[in-house]
Amino acid sequence: MEFEKKLEKWMELDYVAPEDIPNIELYMDQVTTFLDEQLMNTKRYETDKIFTKTMINNYSKNHLLPSSHKKKYSKNHMILLIYIYYLKNFLSIADIKNILDPLTEHFYTETKDNSFYKIYKEIFEMEHAHNSSIKESIMETFQKAQETFQGLSDGKKKEMLQQFSFITLLGYDIYLRKQVIEKMIDELYETPEPDKKQKKKK
Repeated sequence: MEFEKKLEKWMELDYVAPEDIPNIELYMDQVTTFLDEQLMNTKRYETDKIFTKTMINNYSKNHLLPSSHKKKYSKNHMILLIYIYYLKNFLSIADIKNILDPLTEHFYTETKDNSFYKIYKEIFEMEHAHNSSIKESIMETFQKAQETFQGLSDGKKKEMLQQFSFITLLGYDIYLRKQVIEKMIDELYETPEPDKKQKKKK
């Protein structure tokens, strides 16, 4: 099937394999260069930036990322940046902070069984094993969309509406998953609601 071949191609994203993360500390320029090379194929447009110095400095200011040590970043810094890179596509900075804070607090300096590296490695392997299930789910959604608007005689309009159905079904799936994630964050980390703006006095 033509779409299945396209899907396989689209899902060939770059990942940062655990064994590829440098064991030595890196300067900021080296960090941005390394991550840009490793995650190049995840960019939508060629001009997109994976990370910039400003982004990384802002993550440190917002306490998502521990400060560098003598302007150098460790393997654990790199792992946190990889988590941030993927999560920022659908979560707020506040939500990402709530997710990563306990991880940083309990495991950032751990060097034994529950080291940052071992946690990243296990999650990395789990995600790769889950790829086939995600593909099957997308293909199932595609088939459902193909069953819509069968009564239309105009082939072009029918194809357009089926594509629209497919996009909206995928969007609905993303929306619901995002809702579940946000509810979990609110429950697990007791995220306070933003203060309501006080009404201006007349």
